[in-house]
Amino acid sequence: MPMLVFSQVGTIEIRKEVGYQGPSSVEIDQLPLVATLQPSGNADQDITNFQKAIDKASKMKGGRIIVEKGYYQLKDVQLKSNVHIRCEKGVVFMPRLDMHPKVQLIFAVGRFANENISNVTFIGEGNASDRPQFYYDRSIAVKCRAFTVGKVTNLYLENFSVTDDQTVFSAISLNMRKKGTSKNDRPKNITVKNVSIQDASYGYGLVQGNTGENVWLKDLQSVGGVTARIETHTGREHNVGVDNVVIEDVVCTQGKAAVSLQPHVVDNGIVTVNGAKAVRCEWGVMLKDGFISKKLDPTKKWHNGSFAKGSSIKNVEMIHGDATTVSVQSKAYIPKRLLELYHDDINPDKEANIGCKLGPSIAAVLNLAKEEMQIDKTTITHSGNRAEERLLIVTKKVDAL
Repeated sequence: MPMLVFSQVGTIEIRKEVGYQGPSSVEIDQLPLVATLQPSGNADQDITNFQKAIDKASKMKGGRIIVEKGYYQLKDVQLKSNVHIRCEKGVVFMPRLDMHPKVQLIFAVGRFANENISNVTFIGEGNASDRPQFYYDRSIAVKCRAFTVGKVTNLYLENFSVTDDQTVFSAISLNMRKKGTSKNDRPKNITVKNVSIQDASYGYGLVQGNTGENVWLKDLQSVGGVTARIETHTGREHNVGVDNVVIEDVVCTQGKAAVSLQPHVVDNGIVTVNGAKAVRCEWGVMLKDGFISKKLDPTKKWHNGSFAKGSSIKNVEMIHGDATTVSVQSKAYIPKRLLELYHDDINPDKEANIGCKLGPSIAAVLNLAKEEMQIDKTTITHSGNRAEERLLIVTKKVDAL
């Protein structure tokens, strides 16, 4: 078998103002090949093989790892600095099958480690039909995640798919270091590109950005759930959220929304959305105002969070459908003439307590934010069945119109 040249798998795209700023594909190709991994058929052995290769590459101050075609059972594999993984066509990552905990995390980077991690890349070979995939099954674990991300600088994830089973958790989570208390503990210079998820749960989806700085989410697709969710609640105790997040060309089908923005009680930096398409979804883009959760310490002074002035949304396309997943709370935004399509007795999601029903698409944009968000109305469109009976942008409940 010819050696897999990393730059042939996919040239890393580096954009100066946002996203990954680490070594280029050419520079990575000059690093030593540390390991070529093959499936063992045993979860413990697969995990050991991966962790040994990662540890070795990191100790060498940089190395490449090739993952050959086959099925791998992994749990809690810790990625480390200067590790560059390339996966061949036909690679499948699964939670380990010999145990059934409620939570199975496959890869983690900077979330649980005390060290400062930097320069990590993970890229798949192939096209949408044969590229590497993560496979979940609710009978194995109800809560699954492909990548849980904490304090890391320069992380690049590209070209893989997730086959979900409406499990709890988004496939990729950008968070703080587990015991972090400041913006220095959040991920920085992150690119997630050309990744998809199938059969995501309504309340979750592909990428969830709780915290992060200089984050580029590009060419992402989700069937079910939310493709790109920026919801800054896990860092709220320390007012740590996101800054300079760019979301481009994301698509959601039969889900909640292509993009969801919710600031909670955090003062966030700028978020830019340029290119969001929703097909038979509840919303195209949903933007909510900050709010103070009842779970927060009432003795502290909290205020509604926001996204910084200069944040913007443009190029949103909505193709309406009459049978999608709609939250119970969203019923109040459905035009009265379309309420006949809302079914209180049908929950299309496998997560029984997720709080959703079968109902119609509502609008291209939901904008409930009191703070200024630049929305270019000239670039927002909607079409599909009974589009003329829906508003392009919704800002109030039906009874308040």
